Amino acid sequence: MILILEMTWRGRAHVPGNAATIETIARAFPGERLHVFAERTHLDGLRALLAPAPAAEKIGFFPAADPAYLQGKTHIVSARRAAREFATLRRALAGVPAGERLFLFLLSATSTAIFAASLLARLDRRIAGIHIGLHGNLNEITGWRPRNPLARAFDLRSALTARHPPCVRFLVLEEAIRRELARILPRAGARADVLPLPINLGEAEGGDAPAFAPAPPWRFGLIGQATRDKGIEVFLEIARRMKARFGERVEFYVIGMIRQELDQAPFAVLAHEPDHGGLTREEFTARLAAMHIILMPLAPGYYALSASGAVVDALTFRKPMIGFRLPILADLFARFGDLGTLVDGVDEMAAAIAREVENPDPARNEARQAALTAARASRAPAHLAAGYAALVAEKFPAFG
Repeated sequence: MILILEMTWRGRAHVPGNAATIETIARAFPGERLHVFAERTHLDGLRALLAPAPAAEKIGFFPAADPAYLQGKTHIVSARRAAREFATLRRALAGVPAGERLFLFLLSATSTAIFAASLLARLDRRIAGIHIGLHGNLNEITGWRPRNPLARAFDLRSALTARHPPCVRFLVLEEAIRRELARILPRAGARADVLPLPINLGEAEGGDAPAFAPAPPWRFGLIGQATRDKGIEVFLEIARRMKARFGERVEFYVIGMIRQELDQAPFAVLAHEPDHGGLTREEFTARLAAMHIILMPLAPGYYALSASGAVVDALTFRKPMIGFRLPILADLFARFGDLGTLVDGVDEMAAAIAREVENPDPARNEARQAALTAARASRAPAHLAAGYAALVAEKFPAFG
């Protein structure tokens, strides 16, 4: 049996990526039952997205404790949160018959969840392996650390370098992230594996790029919340410059939430009113489907250790990207070819946009769509499943 747990996020956060990952695991192990544990509303979102999946009938959904306390503050070492995580893991294990071999998959994890899983690996002989997913909170290893020595002993840097049983391994979403983790913390890097963030092909139906035509307006989008790490300041500067140069020939969209506490004046350049409450997934995908090109002015500091859901969304909908030359993008371009344009700064990004508007190239667009199709296929759960099954067989021979 495989136990899959989301103990960090609630509501709609990370639902699409989690659902696609669960589908990948289900396809990798067609003979295993899956029990998925998450907060109730998150669980509802997973159930809805997984309902059409071929392996849906063997997936059981179970409500877990609500992680509302310190939501989004994974850098804080909390005894209360640690107790909740340990109790959630124990309850999940308690529902498995005695003697049945187990594989645990943590879709995300705080530092204390890592320690809790490691402790249970020592206590419960049924556990043949544990994969612990690491997301954007991996950036905590380079940032602030608690001054309190007890809290510091349980922060993420300590969790990643502690002595865990061999059946406990970490999982990151890009090979470039594993390289960076190994550079910073060699011990953690040696214990880390890679499962690329899968796409949800069901969401892409009818969502491919608009038919190529040089007629304006060209629509450029930024995917995700309007944050500095996403590059919102660069995006808005680019939008102002391009609107001043091309006027109605270009339009700019934020495909995500714009927080109300931000200064709203700079967002007047957008082709839509700011979305303060966040878009529904249906609204999100409809807006994304209408874009011609996605801009990726991602912050290099943050995205050295974090995968980008925006990149996965762009691949899902086969949208060419103009992005900063970060390892997570450079690796994709090196593997699949012309997925758009990589640039080394704001001026280069502006110049790349100007070339798209002034010199539309139907032949290049056709080639880009072929490259994007290949990249998208590489992230399909059915494609990733075989590789993940082989990875588990290699790293966790007691289960695989």
